[in-house]
Amino acid sequence: MTFATTLIVSGETFEMAYRFGQVAERELAGIADAAGQAACIERLWNGIGELGWMGTAIPEEAGGAGGDLADLAAIASGAGRAGLALPVASSCGVVPALLAGNPVLPDVATGAARVAVILPGAAQDEDTGGLRIRLLNDGLTLDGVVVGVETPPNPTHALVAAEGAEPMLLLIPASSPGVQTELYQRIDGRLAADWHFSLVTVDSGWIVARGPEVPERTAAARDLGALLTCIECVSAMGALIEQTIQYLLNREQFGAPLATYQALRHRVADMYVEYENLRGITARALRAAQSGEPSWQAIAFAKLRLGEAGRAVAESAIQCHGGMGMTEELPAIRLCKRLMMAEFEFGNRVFQAARLLAADGRTSTAAAD
Repeated sequence: MTFATTLIVSGETFEMAYRFGQVAERELAGIADAAGQAACIERLWNGIGELGWMGTAIPEEAGGAGGDLADLAAIASGAGRAGLALPVASSCGVVPALLAGNPVLPDVATGAARVAVILPGAAQDEDTGGLRIRLLNDGLTLDGVVVGVETPPNPTHALVAAEGAEPMLLLIPASSPGVQTELYQRIDGRLAADWHFSLVTVDSGWIVARGPEVPERTAAARDLGALLTCIECVSAMGALIEQTIQYLLNREQFGAPLATYQALRHRVADMYVEYENLRGITARALRAAQSGEPSWQAIAFAKLRLGEAGRAVAESAIQCHGGMGMTEELPAIRLCKRLMMAEFEFGNRVFQAARLLAADGRTSTAAAD
């Protein structure tokens, strides 16, 4: 009897994304060298561009499909179940949200504009003090370094939420003077980049937004990215548990299936409890976001829980797979890596806990007054 977990999102869009992800996963698994994998990721990016994934949430008049959060959730869920090594949450959700009304949207919809998002709190280089925007010689200058930014293949732009006396949202061409990038693969197979901004003079045409609206837009976009990442990882976690159970049923030791060992059965039970908790919390956050009610706290709690549950389930799956859990041969192990890396996207558990504690402190103070 085959065990199947319960999905948050299903339907035709989910099935389409899942099938694409399965084909992509098999193709990537057969490539050993980094250059070959990078070329494969490039082909996969072109493939989702042809399918219109990046244009899902972009209005029809801007060249998109005019979809909604449910459509984005279905794509994230399907891609996550197969462990697709592309920045789905960022490129399909966060970038269109931040660039709403911008003339570059038609190129974003087709995948021609490949935008890496750098939000406040991105990983920073301690030697330079991180990314900052400052006035220099009566002009705006961007200077600093950010590292480990998830990116599409061969990014054409960086979408930077730069903090300063006047916050700005900047769409900076990657080919601009003073801008350098270093691309590499993360442990989960996704592409990341280090961005170096060396006294880059800001062109007025790069300014997407400025002033008080920038922190509001970036916070809303971060929450959207966090929600889609949670949906993706719930799906990945469900697939990982199914694959682990199947492995334990089929693998024998001393003449008996591994599934007969009580310690391993307890491990799987713990994994399933973590999965169901995260699924329920994430489903609640999705319903809140779809209803239009304030949802940031539900999303923050789901992302906080993902950081804890993702690592726990990944570590247990590796233990259940024994020696095979240290190899690249099984799709389950690649899902483990994805779950562990997802915590650091759109605010890790420390960031989310701080937000929730700050909100609770404000509520307690107001109640005391």
